[in-house]
Amino acid sequence: MAKSLEQVLGYLPLTGIIKAVETGVPNVLPPQFWSVKKQIPGINGRYTRYRGTRAVAPISAYGSPAQRLKQLDIDYVDVKLLHTFNEIVLDPLILQTLRNYDNYEMQNLGVQEVDRQQSEFRVKLDNLRVSAVNSMLAFGAIYFDASGNLLPSSAGAATTVDFLIPAGNKGQIGGIIGTQSWATATTDIPAQLRNLKVQAARLTGYPLKYAFYGVNIPSYLIQNNYVKDFLARSPTMREKWLDTGEIPQGLFGFDWVPVATTFFEDQTGTNQPFFQGDAVTFTPEIDNTVYELMEGSFMVPSTFAAAANAGAALNSLRTVYGMGGYAVPTDNPPTVILRAFDTFLPIWKIPNTMFISDVTP
Repeated sequence: MAKSLEQVLGYLPLTGIIKAVETGVPNVLPPQFWSVKKQIPGINGRYTRYRGTRAVAPISAYGSPAQRLKQLDIDYVDVKLLHTFNEIVLDPLILQTLRNYDNYEMQNLGVQEVDRQQSEFRVKLDNLRVSAVNSMLAFGAIYFDASGNLLPSSAGAATTVDFLIPAGNKGQIGGIIGTQSWATATTDIPAQLRNLKVQAARLTGYPLKYAFYGVNIPSYLIQNNYVKDFLARSPTMREKWLDTGEIPQGLFGFDWVPVATTFFEDQTGTNQPFFQGDAVTFTPEIDNTVYELMEGSFMVPSTFAAAANAGAALNSLRTVYGMGGYAVPTDNPPTVILRAFDTFLPIWKIPNTMFISDVTP
């Protein structure tokens, strides 16, 4: 039996549909970026950052009074989440098709078109989340113009979400890469990676795990004298590389993630890559110590009937965390408006643990 308009719009409250990160923007990142979540009311969030210590306890004369040491610091970091709220208007002709009970095929086409429109609407929200995380990894920031459009760089940015990655953790990473380009076959790349691990240990103590790399990096490694020498002694690694064409997992102690296919479509319809060909971003394990996806809340109407007073109207609103949406009938012209929203922010809690490098200075 064909579905009626009521049956179709009965599931249009999008809160039951917008759940998984299933996107049009290629999503090649580890699943932890979407599963490590924290929900807060509204749009203003706060997280706590504890500072560890590497100091050594001083020795004391036996029997002397205890020496009073300084307590460890705690930082409270306030953040404002990203918010998007948009709508689309369904074609009135589609809704008339849904109500045409004399033609089963036409009704099915109408249902399919409503399904398609709301699915594509959801994908734009998913794309924003994936793009925000990619931008965080590629630039250490997220940039938007005055109209709220995502940007591929800081040029023209009116709104910037800056994750405060130190200058010494960018580019040539405080001289670790220096003038020794990975494009040069005689550069000791394994030594640079070892030095990077030492630098990470000294800065924060969090061991590096992931290397998110651009399209040129496999070519640099496979032509490097030191890397070729290692692969000659490791048939397993060599076979993995030959099977996939990508850097094998575990090479020099890193999980290598190819991110060359990540991009977004800007407001002009141009595909913009996040990661340049010579870029590599290094991070530790993605867990709630260094990262979380914070979701805020938004109020959704559960009825559009007149209320007796403001209190009754307020009680008809429902709190939804993260992504959601709803459908509204309208009479000018008679049709249905779909509205969808998201309130979220990827948060990199410890800036010193991320390294955004350019390996060809």
